[in-house]
Amino acid sequence: MSISRKALITGAGGGIGSAISRALDARGYSLILVDREMAPLDAVAATLRAAPEKILCDLSSREEVERLCDRLGREHADLDVLVNNAGIVVPGAVTGLDQAALDLHLEINLRAPIRLMRAAAPLMIARRRGAMVATVSLGGVISLKDSAIYSASKFGLRGFLCGFHQELAPLGVKVSGVYPAAVDTPMLHHEALHGGSVLNFVDRVMTPEDIAAATLKAIDTGRLEVYSPWSASLMARLFGSFPWMIRPILPLMEKLGEQGRRKFLARKDLSAQQH
Repeated sequence: MSISRKALITGAGGGIGSAISRALDARGYSLILVDREMAPLDAVAATLRAAPEKILCDLSSREEVERLCDRLGREHADLDVLVNNAGIVVPGAVTGLDQAALDLHLEINLRAPIRLMRAAAPLMIARRRGAMVATVSLGGVISLKDSAIYSASKFGLRGFLCGFHQELAPLGVKVSGVYPAAVDTPMLHHEALHGGSVLNFVDRVMTPEDIAAATLKAIDTGRLEVYSPWSASLMARLFGSFPWMIRPILPLMEKLGEQGRRKFLARKDLSAQQH
């Protein structure tokens, strides 16, 4: 008789979240899907083999995050996997974004996943098993103009994962980050049309299923950092180590990225929507 395993996914109604949900469902996990609206969760649930539990939670609200954490402790002490997938990006210069945009990045991309991992950790430590994975970004390795606030939140998340990984590994709990390059989701479409970094399109654009596969790899191995694609991470990690190199080479990379962006828009039939 197989043992049922339980996984919680935030941002489950989005492109990457839905792909991760389907991948875990195929493995036989009992799923808890979290998002801020019910309609996307219903749509994802309709694609799954087993009916999931659906929880509404706006991760920008500290009160709602606390209620979710309390619910984990009361109802899901047997949680095996936590996937912090929810995220937000609002492209733009720092001086052009208002304080609300800054706060949203910090609350959703950084504070909420940390809070959820702190809530899940005692449950997993008590059983000496479990895996926590966060969808980070190559924006957590290298920071570029017009994404400074986004990168600040993701740099912070990467730093947290590194230290937390070291703390929990001896206790039998895995902590990992998945670092996608550009992924073909509505968020990327918005960036492509509204001033997001053209460097998203220097390398090939990944699919949500690619990131779901990387997430499963992180769950299985407990590796601290899983990159998708690995090739794109090489340049990001090089520039992340030597950030002074970014400005001299940026014009060339932007030229290549703009060519890739135009090809992407044409391939997705989005060119007519461009402002």
